[in-house]
Amino acid sequence: MTEQRYVYQNRHGVRRTMIVDDERPDRFVVQTEQDIEPILDLVAMEREIMRNNGPNKVLGHVPIAVAERAVHEQWGEDDWSRWWNGEGRAFRVWNPGGWV
Repeated sequence: MTEQRYVYQNRHGVRRTMIVDDERPDRFVVQTEQDIEPILDLVAMEREIMRNNGPNKVLGHVPIAVAERAVHEQWGEDDWSRWWNGEGRAFRVWNPGGWV
């Protein structure tokens, strides 16, 4: 099994790599990588400046790999709620219950 990797996009902090197995050339996997540190820095800044922002709130920022997974898996409201309250908690700007 020989695996070939082709970086076909590398811009704006997102890198996409197509991975092809020589034994199954009709199938491939796309690996998406993103540096999330700038997103987490933005979230930290927005938590400070948007504390009393009136009725309109920014919930948070979603990394591209998560957004693509959500589209692929056809996430509904419950899926998003689980993500925001689980592994996505670090990406939330506004938290209706307050930060613990």
